[in-house]
Amino acid sequence: VPPRRLSGMCDNSISMSEDSPLEGLQKFKDRLCSEAEGLVSDCFPKEVIALDMLFNSEMFSLKRLECFTVEKVFAGVNFDQVSRSTAAAEPPAKRRRDASEAPSNGALLSLPLNTEIAEITQIVKPHIEELMFKCNLVKMWIQLLIPRVEDGNNFGVSVQEDAVSEVTRIEGEVTTYLDAVSRYFITRGKLLSKILKYPQLDDYKVAVVELDQKEFLALRLICCEMRNAYCVLHDTITKNIDKIKKPRSSHVETMY
Repeated sequence: VPPRRLSGMCDNSISMSEDSPLEGLQKFKDRLCSEAEGLVSDCFPKEVIALDMLFNSEMFSLKRLECFTVEKVFAGVNFDQVSRSTAAAEPPAKRRRDASEAPSNGALLSLPLNTEIAEITQIVKPHIEELMFKCNLVKMWIQLLIPRVEDGNNFGVSVQEDAVSEVTRIEGEVTTYLDAVSRYFITRGKLLSKILKYPQLDDYKVAVVELDQKEFLALRLICCEMRNAYCVLHDTITKNIDKIKKPRSSHVETMY
């Protein structure tokens, strides 16, 4: 059996181009820097406008909160049927349920997904993913512009480091948005399972509605925060673009 090659080892047998590795690396850096500058100068302003239009559209109108009521969220659900199914599924006292027996309430009834929240999520999620990767690209660009460590004349370098810190902060916040989206569906599923088990308790139904309202407001806030993030990134980088691209002057004036 031939020995396994470690994934981190270089495979010289793979020929990607006629350039030497260093030339290929330099081309990659040049392409990355060009893409990042284009994002800051052209893409970020467009994203601010697009997200602002989305935020102020009917989709995120606060009037839509009126749609999140028990009657509307659970429209078409027959809770009397849930109660009968649950009662029929319960085993008699002191009788152990056989492992092959499945609760019949889940098979007889399917509680609905909130289609409005799902629709908004499908629209907002790609924006979250784009901002996350764009932040990573811009961060890499600024880091590649940081010069080698020297004594003195480091004010421009500190500006670069501050810009990297801001981009990293926004990137971290955006990552939490994806976690929040998945947590919503997990939490809602658990509440719906409680309704199947205890359909006579209205508190679980109200809890689902409250969760839907909270998620709508959270998605609305995410859209607003992403718009603001693009605006802040564009503003911070363009205001300091000279120091970011050229952190050290070509000559240092000597004071006597």
